[in-house]
Amino acid sequence: MKGTGTAAFYSASSAENVYSPRLSCAVSSVGDKRKRNEHGGGSNDDSSAGLKFNDFEKLRKEVNFTVGQTWALYDKMDGMPSLYARIRKVSAPSFGLRITHLEPDPDDEREILWFEQDLPVSAGQFRLGKNENTGDRSMFSHVVHCKEGSNSGHITVSPRKGETWALFKNWDINWSSEPDSHRKYEYEIVEILSDYADGTGVSVAFLHKAKGFASVFFRMGTGGDADTFRMGTGDEADTSQILPQDIYRFSHMIPSFKMTGFESKRLPKDAYELDPAALPKTIEEKTVPPHLIPTPKPEALCFPCKYTGNVFQTGQFWAFSSHYDYMPRSYCRIQKITVTQAFEQKPEVKMHVCRLKPTPFPEGFIRWQDKSMPVGCGTFSLPKTCSIFVPGHVSHQVFPQPSRDGNEFTILPRIGQVWLIYRSWFPDYDVEALEGKCLDYEVVQVLDDALNYKVLALTPVDEESNKFFRAAKSRPSYRYEEDGTGVVFTIPQSKILRFSHQIPASRVTKEVDGEMEVLFEVDDSAIPSFCCDL
Repeated sequence: MKGTGTAAFYSASSAENVYSPRLSCAVSSVGDKRKRNEHGGGSNDDSSAGLKFNDFEKLRKEVNFTVGQTWALYDKMDGMPSLYARIRKVSAPSFGLRITHLEPDPDDEREILWFEQDLPVSAGQFRLGKNENTGDRSMFSHVVHCKEGSNSGHITVSPRKGETWALFKNWDINWSSEPDSHRKYEYEIVEILSDYADGTGVSVAFLHKAKGFASVFFRMGTGGDADTFRMGTGDEADTSQILPQDIYRFSHMIPSFKMTGFESKRLPKDAYELDPAALPKTIEEKTVPPHLIPTPKPEALCFPCKYTGNVFQTGQFWAFSSHYDYMPRSYCRIQKITVTQAFEQKPEVKMHVCRLKPTPFPEGFIRWQDKSMPVGCGTFSLPKTCSIFVPGHVSHQVFPQPSRDGNEFTILPRIGQVWLIYRSWFPDYDVEALEGKCLDYEVVQVLDDALNYKVLALTPVDEESNKFFRAAKSRPSYRYEEDGTGVVFTIPQSKILRFSHQIPASRVTKEVDGEMEVLFEVDDSAIPSFCCDL
């Protein structure tokens, strides 16, 4: 890193250059639509009107690009983010990327015919294609989660539970017989209800655009007997199963944020705000039925705390410190907030919280032998008993994935996050060793979370401080033997308990030894002072 004027967290080896007709015509101005959206004049007039809640451009800031990520790119043909590229190198302070395009690599005869007719492919098997240098962020839409075959070399992209995707309307795999008659696409927007499975495919629920909002989508069938049918049609199911042989029906993933329903009046519950840059020009709107609009509860209080800078709201999930070593590896949900203020005194805020309780891991996962050991990731249940916290008790907000029935919540390491892991990990670690500070830790960045966890070792920039971190150049000899010798290594899903807890972090560009480098600025209170001795 030093002495070159560029910074990259990890630089992968170059891939073979492979020509792709579709990719070669799609990378020059694929971001035109998004550029117009950034300036308020997007091509989608319908989606640019109405209330907006989230800034999707934050997803595409320079600091969010990391080596090893796979990103979706806008396709010039239809303006949708249905192309993919792997980040090979990130340069700073003058932003630049070295990328390798992904090309479809189907093995089914009908899918091969589809691809050969230059029809769009955004799900299924891919392989590494040609390389390219670019500094144009407007090409990029969002980070993509993918799986890599250990022996085949295939990269698989498939819809995941909780994501939102567009389906081709009236899709037929036989479009390849008359491709020029099927270049203008219509879409249906869906929520993914289950992860893709080889035998059964993907379960989806159809979403509708809410009238009066810029890009809020909701399920008409949410709640009551209507859950079985799409409102207004009667004979079309609200949910559908996309079989494995129909995987090419998926057009593209649409970045989205899950809404609570309390952000605005008339907002439906369990709705999503979708990225307007990934939506078609024309979308039919539907009025939100009254029974889908949640009724605010008296205790649904939003309280900005000027002393901590946090904004607390009922329904939020927060990490808080365990009493063993005061690291934020426990979680709670805010049920109620009360504020009292005596005359000329500071307001006293109390949060009524339910502490999340870890559920047993499924077969195949290695568990702690000491059942008292804290668990920082996995699936958690929500007991009915409450505790009283003050703002100083919590560390950072977390965003778990709720189960379908809303009774369980899953918190796992995600791409781009910074976590503390146990360096030399064994399932017989116990609470006594934790309290005695006998355990060894390491700070890592998550590069891939598709199946197992690919991570990059980080090291502090200053030996005297744990505030700024960068990619490690090497790891100590007493590392976990199964990790190998490199700074990039894989933690099997079965050993997920090796992840201790997430460390709140943000990327910054900072001068180090006369050179500008991209670093992680972390909350050093979430790192034991004795752990970072790389």
